Amino acid sequence: MVLSSAVSGDFNQFLSTVGARIPAQVIGSIVGVRLIIQTFPAIGLGPRLNVDIHQGALTEGFLTFAIVIISLGLARKIPGSFFMKTWIASVSKLALHILGSDLTGGCMNPAAVMGWAYARGDHITKEHILVYWLAPIEATLLAVWTFKLVVKPITEKEHVKAKSD
Repeated sequence: MVLSSAVSGDFNQFLSTVGARIPAQVIGSIVGVRLIIQTFPAIGLGPRLNVDIHQGALTEGFLTFAIVIISLGLARKIPGSFFMKTWIASVSKLALHILGSDLTGGCMNPAAVMGWAYARGDHITKEHILVYWLAPIEATLLAVWTFKLVVKPITEKEHVKAKSD
């Protein structure tokens, strides 16, 4: 999600996202997982790849593509309240997570997976990089570009009207 807003924004926003927000999320994930493991030592070790690398990359990519499309659609001016949009986003993310949990863990967020992989010591493996980093990043880019192609851009009049509502 962080990368989708960076791609659809200007170049300065992209640089701040890649240079600050993503590294901060990765570091926060690593620290958070270490604290969880210290507090609850019997807890699991996070998402694991239970299928071959290609099927895992395809699964993570599809799940990420779906959640980015849903989130971009909800961010546009559509009828409904803030609470309805939040409920739709939450239920869809939960459903997609459940669909992918048996295959890849269904994380759809490279920074979140990084903490668990670092704790296990497999954060630099081919599977981790391809399935949990490259596939979601490519799916995010594809989703943003697809959304821009399919959905009509907001005109200035609609943008001003949406701000006043």
